[in-house]
Formats: sequence, C-alpha cells, structure tokens
Amino acid sequence: MKQIVLGLIIGANVFAGARAPSEWNGITVDVAADHPVEASQKLKKGKDGFQRLEIMLSNKGSETLTIESIEVRIPVAAPIADDMDLVYGSSCMGRRPMLRHKVGEPQKKSESFMYTMVQLAADQYVFAGSLSWRIFLPVFTLEDNAFVVRSDGEGKQLKPGESIQYEQIVLNRSVNWLALLDTFGEAIAQENGIRKLKDVEFKGWATWDYYGRIFSKEDIFGNMDELNKLDPECNLIQIDGGWWTERGDYTSVRDGLPGGIKAIVDRIVADGKIPGLHFDGFRGDAASKVCKTHPEYFLHDQDGKMIVHTKKLPDREMNYTFFDYSHPGARAHIAECVRTMKEEWGVRYFKVDFMRYGLETDFKEELNVKKVVAHDPSLTGVERFRLGMQTIRDAIGQENYFLGCSAVFGPCIGFVDGMRTGGDVHPRYEAFPERCQANTGNFYLAGKVYNGDCDYLVFREAADEDDKVFKAKHKFGGSMSMNEAQMWANYNKLYGNCRLASDNLMTLRPERKALVKEVFDSPAMDETVPLDFWQHGKDKTDGYELLLGRRGEEIFFGMFNWSDEAKAYDLPAFGNGGVQTLEAHHSLVLPYEGNLSFDELCNSMIESL
Repeated sequence: MKQIVLGLIIGANVFAGARAPSEWNGITVDVAADHPVEASQKLKKGKDGFQRLEIMLSNKGSETLTIESIEVRIPVAAPIADDMDLVYGSSCMGRRPMLRHKVGEPQKKSESFMYTMVQLAADQYVFAGSLSWRIFLPVFTLEDNAFVVRSDGEGKQLKPGESIQYEQIVLNRSVNWLALLDTFGEAIAQENGIRKLKDVEFKGWATWDYYGRIFSKEDIFGNMDELNKLDPECNLIQIDGGWWTERGDYTSVRDGLPGGIKAIVDRIVADGKIPGLHFDGFRGDAASKVCKTHPEYFLHDQDGKMIVHTKKLPDREMNYTFFDYSHPGARAHIAECVRTMKEEWGVRYFKVDFMRYGLETDFKEELNVKKVVAHDPSLTGVERFRLGMQTIRDAIGQENYFLGCSAVFGPCIGFVDGMRTGGDVHPRYEAFPERCQANTGNFYLAGKVYNGDCDYLVFREAADEDDKVFKAKHKFGGSMSMNEAQMWANYNKLYGNCRLASDNLMTLRPERKALVKEVFDSPAMDETVPLDFWQHGKDKTDGYELLLGRRGEEIFFGMFNWSDEAKAYDLPAFGNGGVQTLEAHHSLVLPYEGNLSFDELCNSMIESL
C-alpha cells in the first residue's frame, strides 16, 4: 500500500483572505491510500461558539482509489502539562466509559469516539469532538500538545472525480466545561437532524435479569399480576433475549412458549400495557436457517470464510455470525423480521441489542480478522452499519419506540429513540458505582440526542430467589443490603426515562418490592448533571457522588457515598447547616427549595467543590 501524505496546514490562504483563528493554527490532514488523495479543509466559527473543521477528501485521478487511514492533527496553542487533567468522552455502552486521568499518565483506554477535553486551569478548558459518524469512526487522542483524530479507512473507495466529507470535527476553548458539553450535545442533535425526542416515560417489568434466556409464559404473566398490584399504571412489559429458535431466525419462536410471542403480546395488550421485544440486530448464528440458506448475507474474512465467533456460555455454545447490511438481501431479511414482530405479533417497543457488532472495530480485534470482506467493498463498516440502522428504523416505524443497546453511540445517533448508556447491571453492590459512572458520563447526550436508559431495577439477594433464577455469573446468590439496594433505587430516580423491574416480583420480599414502587412514583428527570465531573471517573468503578437532576421546574439533588467509610458533604444550598453526613454505602435524594435556577445552582455547586 502506497502512503500518500498530504499535510495541509491551515493558514490565511485556506480562508480565502480571512485570518485563521490563532487558537487553531497548523492543523494537518494526512491520508494513506493506494493513489493520491486531495484533502482540503475549512475552519468556520458557528453561532454556538464551536469552530467547525470541515475536511473534504477527493479523488482527482483517473483510477478508483482505496483509503487505508486518515490522521488529523490539531495543535493546541496553550501549553499542556503532564499534571493537567483530561477527559475522554464515553463512546460505548459498556466497553468505553468516560475516563479521566492526568495528561502524563497514559491509560489503556485513552481514546474516545466522541471527544477529548483538557482542563488547562480551574476555569479554562480546551476541547475537540465529533458531530458525525457517517463514513468513518473518528478516534480522539491527545499527543504532544495536539488533539489527534485517527480513522481506519476500512477500504473506503473513491471513484475518479468523487469527493466525500470527513466527519464533522468541532473545536473550542471555554471557561465553563458544563456549558461546553451541553452545547456539544445540542450541536450533535442539530447536525443529525434531531429536533424533538419522544416524550415518554416507561415503567414496568422485564424478563432478563432474573430469568435470562429461560422463561415461560407463566413467569411473565405471574410477574405481570404482581406488577399490577404494585402499580396498576405501569405501561411496559419487555420480553428479552432467548425467545427465538436460533439467533438471526427472528420469525420463529422456541419450544416452551405455546402460542409464540403473539400469545404473550395479546395478554400484555389486553392488560393495557406496551409489548416490548428484544433481538440481536447485527448477528446471526451458524446454526440458523438464514445463515445456512443465505451465507451471502453475512460477512466473510480475507480467505473467503464466513466470520464465526465461537463462545461457550453456561447453557450452550454460540457460533455468532455477522450480518452484512451492504447486501440488499440481508436488509430485506431483517426488515421482514421486524415487520412480523410489529404487524403480526403486535410489538410496539423494540430493544435492538449487541449493536456494536455491526461495526468492524470490536470483532476484528476479538477474532484477529485481518480484513472484512463485504458484498459491497466500496463501503466502510460504519456505512454498512448505518444501512442496517436505517432499515431497522424504517421497519419499526416512527410511531414505535427504538431502544439501542450494547452500541457504539455515535453511528446510532439520529436513528434511535432511546439508548442504554451503561453496561448491564446485576444484583451486586459493586455494579452500582460502575453503572453510575458509565451512565452519567453521557449526561450531555441524554435528553438531547436520545433518551438515556441505565438498565433494570434489581434489588434482590439470595433470600429473594427460587430455583428459576438465572445461573450466570453475578446473577444469583447475592447478599446486597437494603441500603445498597436503596442506592440503585435513588440513582434510577435521577437518570433515565425507563424503569423496568427485573427481579421475580412473585418472590421478592415486600421491603425490596417497595423500592420498585418508590422508583415508579418518582418522575423521570429531564436532565441530570454530575457536579463532581472532574473529581471522579479515574476508572470505571469511580462513580460520581453528587448529582443534580431537574424535572420541569423541580430540582433534586442526589448524594451517593460509594466508599467504605462515612463521609460529610458541605452543601449550604440544602439545609442542615450546610453539612450532610452519609454512612458508607448510603445515599440520599433531596428536593431543592431555594430560588436559583437549575443552571445557576449547577454552577454555584460546581464552584464550591
């Protein structure tokens, strides 16, 4: 592969006579390809204060070219020292949470598909992020006093005379990190055509956390009966994974569910609730009918072999395959599956899981695949993913709800209504601070580009279980105390629009069941801010302790002592002489009764930390 390096430097000539902003001089674009690529760039300041870096890649030659990689280097005018803090924005539901560390302390996950921000001083922040993920996956790092954005070209082809725009990069220097991230979320929404999110609030029950893949109609209906006793106004029942015969064959239902999904949905609808259904939108299984009948619908490797990921689970061996949505037949197949769920079975809420496997990033690394061979080799993995997402969104219909799960966030934006923003929860205390850190790190997206979802309400311990409990790791035999369960209940009061219990309500003890009702009775917040954003997130277990949430004009403050020792918090805005003491593994949610606006209170409390 011949390397073509075009180190174009932004200067006055690029701006057609206008002076280049002094903060962002010397930007270069380097492209590796098998034929020359012409890279042009413009830097424009928007009304929101962001500098938008627009990069065009063009093929001026007479032959089709293939892009190997792209690197954009953006020098930062201010000197960056090793003892300064930097943040890499959360990129994926479970695998790439927000990470904060010192510039001079490299970490394994020191990169982001969303943004990088450096704290130069107490009131000075410098920032680089992406507003789009349409062709390439931008990877942001900080190196040698410069933001560096790299993308695998993934074999993207440009025909003679063809031009494409690289992903939309934005740059900023600000005195207020909270306002900066809020504006960033708004800019992402605008770039991706998101005007208004679905104003919905879900309360109900789901199969997964207690039953896993093995559940019966009686399990669902029994829990529905208990749910109705607990809160007759609950509105959603989620049938999670394990209902199909083989992964990918999503119009056939396994044995043990007489009448299939339709019979369950009919009962849910008759009960006045929304029926939800989970499926894996980007994988099949080598044993599936669709995989055997249409191997061309799935991705192959450099040797022409179908890519298969073999994984042994507690109850069976899986042989995962990966849909190639550049193939029209694969798109038609998944559209027909969704049509069946919607029109024949009556499903109205669709949870599409394991979406990260629609991109090349994860499975190439896991399986040591050198090259992914698709039906249409001119497209990148991101473009194939978006074809799949558009197909699924169209089949679901705008009138129904699309929840994305286990996803790289960027390429999903504009397609989903809701997004799981942290890894799967489980009934163990140690999961809670980790999920708090993962979910809340995406606060600037939740409520702007999608509805945030922090996963299920789980409050059980061993005494609440029967022999049907899921025997996967961390799912059974726990010893979670009531105050620890209360912490997860309190967190769910402050983040997310979907509260689904996923214990066995038929065996859950009354005091634990009361926590479910407590969360149901609390209104979902319109926005939530981690006030101690720059004090936590040094690793995935370092959960935020101070959260401020708003519902309309009402403001609520949450304190979470995740540590093993008692802590005192000096909070003059919340009474008791300004000091609140929390024992280890305890939490508290308080209403705000003062006169400050939400933004004023956020900034006031952040300044006091």
